[in-house]
Amino acid sequence: MEKQLIEKVIDEARSEEANLVIWDRRDTFTVEADDLKEIETNDDHLRIAMQEGKAVVYVEYDYIYKLVLEKERSARSGVRAGFGASSS
Repeated sequence: MEKQLIEKVIDEARSEEANLVIWDRRDTFTVEADDLKEIETNDDHLRIAMQEGKAVVYVEYDYIYKLVLEKERSARSGVRAGFGASSS
């Protein structure tokens, strides 16, 4: 996935105070809205400090295949906006 798209999704999650769900080749995990300020975009990977700095996650851009903003579920369950990538 391209760095510019990833940065755009992170900025949107921050502005909407939404959680960010990341799918990569190994796992799926959720970055809580409070931890979004701890995301660093580097040349080829994300560095995310989670759980008040107790855990650090590194994700390479090439392995991310889906990003989803998870908003509060006040109106209906499962409201998500997703961004995906396919490899060529």
